Amino acid sequence: MEFVIGAIIVVLIFSIYAMVSRKRNATEIDQLDMKKTELLHRPVHEELAKVKRLNMIGQTEALFDRWRAEWDEIVTVDIPAVDEKLFTSEDLVDKFRFGAAKKINKEIESRLSQIEKKVNSILSELEQLVGSEEKNRAEGEDMHTRQREAKKRLLAHRHTFGKAAPVLEVQLDAITGRFEKFADLTEDGNYLEARELLMEIQTEMDAMEHKMARIPVLMTEVNHTIPAQLSEIEHGYKEMKQDGYLLDHLEIEKEVAALKEDLGRCRDFLMKTEVAETELIVSDAKDSIEFFYDLLEKEVMAKHHVLKDEGETGIVIEGISEHNNELMEETDLVKQSYQLDGEESDVPKRLKEEIYHLEKQYEILHGRIQGEKTAYSFLHDELKEIQARIKELKKEQKGFAAFLQTLRKDEVEATEELQTLRKRLQHITRKVKQSNLPGVPDYYREMSEDARVRIQEANTYLNEKPLNMKAVREQLNAANGSIDHLANKTDELIEQVTLAERMIQFGNRYRRTHPNIEPKLNEAEIAFRQADYSKALELCATAIDKVDSKGLKKFDAQYKEE
Repeated sequence: MEFVIGAIIVVLIFSIYAMVSRKRNATEIDQLDMKKTELLHRPVHEELAKVKRLNMIGQTEALFDRWRAEWDEIVTVDIPAVDEKLFTSEDLVDKFRFGAAKKINKEIESRLSQIEKKVNSILSELEQLVGSEEKNRAEGEDMHTRQREAKKRLLAHRHTFGKAAPVLEVQLDAITGRFEKFADLTEDGNYLEARELLMEIQTEMDAMEHKMARIPVLMTEVNHTIPAQLSEIEHGYKEMKQDGYLLDHLEIEKEVAALKEDLGRCRDFLMKTEVAETELIVSDAKDSIEFFYDLLEKEVMAKHHVLKDEGETGIVIEGISEHNNELMEETDLVKQSYQLDGEESDVPKRLKEEIYHLEKQYEILHGRIQGEKTAYSFLHDELKEIQARIKELKKEQKGFAAFLQTLRKDEVEATEELQTLRKRLQHITRKVKQSNLPGVPDYYREMSEDARVRIQEANTYLNEKPLNMKAVREQLNAANGSIDHLANKTDELIEQVTLAERMIQFGNRYRRTHPNIEPKLNEAEIAFRQADYSKALELCATAIDKVDSKGLKKFDAQYKEE
């Protein structure tokens, strides 16, 4: 029974597999057949019919014969071969030979792919040929129109092209000859070759139109605009030399002569219609002319500034020299009251030397201005250098004057700070007395004495003549630190005394109930009277904790409450 059930299951599985495989292969065969039909219905016949309307000679006829032969081979050889394989595949599927059918389908797919490439190639070439004929017809007419318009313009405005007109006419005639060749190629059915020629003609017409647009402009610039500007520069150059300007270093005459030679070359280029070469030279010439204008303007402006600022600069130098003498005198006075290190005290002397060199530099500049043998642009550069150094010296003088003023200000501030420290020490002393302490520990006495000594030392340095403010500041910083430390320790001491006193009072509660606490409490009281407050606290705390493990917590709560 089990064997029968197993056999049924196997048969059932095989049947399902056969049905699924057969359906899958049938679908694949249908898709391949549809692909074949789609290729057969590609519009090759229609496109070939379009070719027949063209001139069926030459290149067109040869291409048409090849395409028709290739299409006939596809229809009569390739497609029937595919049909045969499709029938074979269907037969194999019916016989449940799915593996063999799969192999045949792969071959069919490969063959159809090859056929598709052939069809696509034929259609692409057909499109190119037919399209070339259509574009050639439309664009050829456009090229003719552009060529005719160019010729009309040349005839109507011949004078604007100068000696380039005959050359342009020859070039336009050459393009006309190219059109004739284009017409012959078209007439002979060589549409693709005609298309290539038309593209060349279009490039030539673009170049021709560019030349005809630029040559009149360039002719005007080369023959009129630039020569006029050069004449203006030469005239201005000569006038400025007559007015006393020294301009030989600019070599403008040499540069203008070179530019005139370049303009002669431009005329030759234009006569040959060589526009690109001309535009390059014209662009360089414009840059050079602008540069010449800038140079001459710079000389004019330089003269204006030199004559305007030179005298005032001399007065300013005298002013900083006088101010430096005042600084030297003030420095000598300050030295009587304050100590200055070497670098600080030598600032006025160093500035005096620099001002002396600046005065000499100015004298040389003044002589060169009077001598009128140096270009104003050079003189102006030297003058600006002197003015920049004057600005730096003024800044240094201002900084040093502020430093001297700061010394007096620092002395006043130091005196006030010292007075504040004395008051703070007095306040701390008064605070300790008002606290009615049983006594003062030795370490606190030492700190108090140290604070007094620090204040005294700061006072001593502040009363020295000449005064060393750096040393005064160091002493004041030390005194400030000592006073701050003493103030903190004073607060700690008063808190410690109060805490010890309260704890001893709290511990006295245990004397009646715990007689063994008395020795320790007595010892703590003795330490308290001897101003050993930390020891008093330690003894008292130990005693309380020994008789009552919660006693210190009770004291802490009570102390905080109070």
